[in-house]
Amino acid sequence: MSARSLKPVTASVMLAVSSVTLAQTPEVIVITANQQQQSWLDAAASIEVRSIPAAGLLIDSGQLLQGIPGLQVDSRANFAQDTRLSIRGFGSRSAFGVRGIYLTQDGIPISSPDGQGQLSSILLDNIGEIEVLRGPLAVLYGNGAGGVIALKTAYDRPSALGASYALSQQHQQSQFSVQQQGERQQFSLSAKHFETDGFRPQSAARKQQLQSLWQYQLGNELSLRLRLDWAYDPLLQDPLSLTPEQWRQDPEQTVSQAALFDTTKQTRQRQLSVQLQDEGNTPWQLAVWQGQREVQQRLAFTGAAITSAGGDIQLDRQYQGINGQQQWRLRPDLSTTLGFAWVSSDDERQGFVNNFGQRGELRRDETNLAENRDLFWRVSYQANSALSIDGGLRYTELEYQIRDRFISGANPDDSGTKTYYQHAAALGLNYRLSANWAWFVSTGLGFEAPTLAELAYQPSGSGLNLALNASENRQWETGLKYAAGAARGSISLFSIRSSDELLVASSDNGRTSYRNAGATSRQGGEAQWQQQITAQLSQQLSLSWLDAAFVDAELAGNRLPGVAKWDALWQLDWQPFASLPVHLAWRSHYRSRIAIDDQNSQFAPSAVRFDLSAYARQQLGHWQLRYWLELQNLTDRANVGAVVVNQSNGRAFEPAPGRQLSAGMSIDYLW
Repeated sequence: MSARSLKPVTASVMLAVSSVTLAQTPEVIVITANQQQQSWLDAAASIEVRSIPAAGLLIDSGQLLQGIPGLQVDSRANFAQDTRLSIRGFGSRSAFGVRGIYLTQDGIPISSPDGQGQLSSILLDNIGEIEVLRGPLAVLYGNGAGGVIALKTAYDRPSALGASYALSQQHQQSQFSVQQQGERQQFSLSAKHFETDGFRPQSAARKQQLQSLWQYQLGNELSLRLRLDWAYDPLLQDPLSLTPEQWRQDPEQTVSQAALFDTTKQTRQRQLSVQLQDEGNTPWQLAVWQGQREVQQRLAFTGAAITSAGGDIQLDRQYQGINGQQQWRLRPDLSTTLGFAWVSSDDERQGFVNNFGQRGELRRDETNLAENRDLFWRVSYQANSALSIDGGLRYTELEYQIRDRFISGANPDDSGTKTYYQHAAALGLNYRLSANWAWFVSTGLGFEAPTLAELAYQPSGSGLNLALNASENRQWETGLKYAAGAARGSISLFSIRSSDELLVASSDNGRTSYRNAGATSRQGGEAQWQQQITAQLSQQLSLSWLDAAFVDAELAGNRLPGVAKWDALWQLDWQPFASLPVHLAWRSHYRSRIAIDDQNSQFAPSAVRFDLSAYARQQLGHWQLRYWLELQNLTDRANVGAVVVNQSNGRAFEPAPGRQLSAGMSIDYLW
């Protein structure tokens, strides 16, 4: 079995929902469930695989991830903040970036040692495949692994020189690329520019990205990969969120504080990654990476108080890591994998008074060190032709050091250290009921340690919030899978109980503090179905139900904020002319209402959206042309894209844009 047996996705890439031509290949191969190749039907987990063809230009990660059961994708339509992602409620409280979900690209973590990550620096157009793992087996990826999103770069695209351009009512973007395929080596270079005026005042953005890839086949089974990523965002304006009343009055307005304090963000990131991989009789892989991330951001307040961290933030992060693993086949029916990971980051953080868009006096000056050391063991046992068992253990040491240099009479020394010693364990059983049906059950014990940002502020007073404990979760899941010919589907039920859940204590203009809650309960079900109805027509359906509530005495019965109870998507893909590569797609998406705070004082209303897209490809000798057209939010409905959880100033609603038309064209010269 080869990873190349993954099925191609329909050409409706701007919608980025995988309608798979299932009749072309009988089997889907997954890796993340057991960190080795295995059939989708043999994996004791809920896992989604998407193969992404080279078509269209992407704006944010939500375009790739919409429609995956259990994964809630909330677009903030704000390029100063990442798209909010949560899996079965994990990550829903994140004030910025992605939290509670383990992010990787080519086996290299995108998440930092403390579990915080972002996808905004990734050149999404070069992603060739995505795997999303939900459920108990995900905890074996360590800290904050409520789920796993694994991105795989497309290294095997044909030799070509290409250019792409796309525009909409607010955005325009262009990309240039070159790929060279040789007998033993492959090389590609891509450069992209994106800019937008935004659909609200004070929401303009400019982003630039560069990626270089090189792969060399050292032997029949041994390969070397180098990847250089560079991203520069010189302008990311933040229009801020709105109160429910402001949103109902005019969802396209921007509050006065955004202009008053010039809420803006700038980022720069570069990373070099090196990988060695051997796919021989005892497969092994080793990866090393090093990078730097710089952030400057102005928040919507002055931060003038001597005990404040400031309203003008500057961060310079140096990070590096190494991980590796080796697999042994002890018997034909038994294999085991041992691995390790070491990741560290060194943050120089400063905060200044925001004098209404001008940098003022120093209010924060410190070094934050984070180091993560992991050991893990995985085992896979094929008891007989029908029954397989997968499991593993992981031990994690996560150490934080804060060295405070801004010390004055009213502002004490906030230096401190905190070390978390945690372990995770999971076990899954998969039984092939027939050639087309499989049943699985799994359980796992995971954990989620606070991030450096979550330790930064106490709910009241000054100093670090070192009293925060890591939350722990116990998960159970069972499900059925089916794959035959032109159809594939699954249904699963799960239950998650968490203790010491990390929750927002208060959030006000970018300053967010956290606390441990007593316990929470999450139970739900997920279903997905993909079918090639006819030679020209295919469909995909996904449905998620999540009942997430507090069970401690203080908030018993209240729903977890930021989490929708229902999320559903249905997409139809139609190729009207069998002889012509023209595809049309219709997508409908529903998300139920979302609580904005622990007290459930208000809810963001349910969101409904309909999208249409068209895609065509044309081959003229060595030239390949691609065209796409998309109409988003067809009914121009006013939706809340995301909520800011427990926002104490009342501005909890982040508006989604109305109706938008976009179009693009790509030209490639193949040789």
